[in-house]
Amino acid sequence: MNDLRMNNLALKDLRILDLTQVAVGPYTTFLLGFMGAEVIKVESTSRMDISRGQARPTPQGYRVYPDNDPGERPWNRAGHHIHRNPNKLSLTLDLSTERGKELLKKLATLCDVLIENFRASVMDRLGLGYEVLSQINPQLIYLKISSQGATGPEKDYGSLGSTLEQTAGLASVTGYEDRKPSMTNETYPDPVGGIFNVGVLLGTLRRRHKTGQGAFIDFSQREMTASMLGQEFLDFSFNARVAEPMGNRHPIFEPQGVYPCQGDDMWVAISVRSEEEWVGLCDAIGMPQLARNPRFETALARRRNRDEVERFLTNWTREQDHYDVMHTLQKNGVPAGAVLKGGEIINDPHLEERGFWDEVHHPEAGFYKQVTTPWEFSKSGRIQTTPAPNLGEHNEYVLSDLLGMTSQELYDLEEKGVIGTFPIGAE
Repeated sequence: MNDLRMNNLALKDLRILDLTQVAVGPYTTFLLGFMGAEVIKVESTSRMDISRGQARPTPQGYRVYPDNDPGERPWNRAGHHIHRNPNKLSLTLDLSTERGKELLKKLATLCDVLIENFRASVMDRLGLGYEVLSQINPQLIYLKISSQGATGPEKDYGSLGSTLEQTAGLASVTGYEDRKPSMTNETYPDPVGGIFNVGVLLGTLRRRHKTGQGAFIDFSQREMTASMLGQEFLDFSFNARVAEPMGNRHPIFEPQGVYPCQGDDMWVAISVRSEEEWVGLCDAIGMPQLARNPRFETALARRRNRDEVERFLTNWTREQDHYDVMHTLQKNGVPAGAVLKGGEIINDPHLEERGFWDEVHHPEAGFYKQVTTPWEFSKSGRIQTTPAPNLGEHNEYVLSDLLGMTSQELYDLEEKGVIGTFPIGAE
């Protein structure tokens, strides 16, 4: 990456107070950090981000640590925390104390953005909501990520991505035909919500650049997830049809699905959207005569004879490597993608070529590969990954360098439990 792009990071002058936890909020700030923003992650020794795990984990939870070993400070080694929180600074601040609240307010005067994903009323109850902080810093952009939004009868409900798949209706259309609704198994609303939030925030920053005014952003994860189901809502509105799970099928395209390949549990995804692609598929599998057979000429005809089409295709894919199927069909103009396992993704040559991975050394977790951003900018780069911070690692920088506190003041704060580097219950 050339020096010019690295010196022109898109968000290099932006400072963010990050009070988020678990997934959707940390995904948001994770991406903003790669774009050059200074992200100050705020936790406390009494209530650290739960993605850090327990201060003293039980053996049943060891799988989230490198080599299944929690180490001496497991809260700094948990995989979820390390993955979601690179490029951030860690400040511990007990916001249940008056001193902690006072310090957060001072920090808010030095920040451009505050992001939190507590239940809707938490920050207001603490006296740290937008109405208070905007009086201190009128240019502050306050991004409130919540389960149901900041208003309405369910505003104080909490959730995880898994429960949002249910309440937003997503689980009603995922899964296999003639079976119960099923989850995506990847808590879809969390990473997608993180990317949505980046776009919302960038748009609001552009508005502030023009007007000089801060803003309150009320982001509902449930509404965001429901917005992804526009086709299903329209079908019900116009046709009174209730969408149901259809596995990997498509209501129009045929064939479409995930097909077995050589090896143990190896698959490829294929979708034929036009007659030209159907001809390309038939040529690729060595059965060009199928394309001229009236029983398979159109998508409707193929759906009527779906079992036969699936049999022809599956017989071919079973004898092929999933990468080979993907490359062969792509060359014939047919959309296809190898279904990759975790180890294959990490070593995927395409992702390697694009520089999607960074090699990172975490001081307490060791070496690992870190995902970066799903985009590249033509005029600005991204920072090289710095490892996720240890709990309270940057207390001195934030409180002394930014707020001008003395070493004695920091000592007093630690003695009173307002700040610290060990969670309560760890000693």
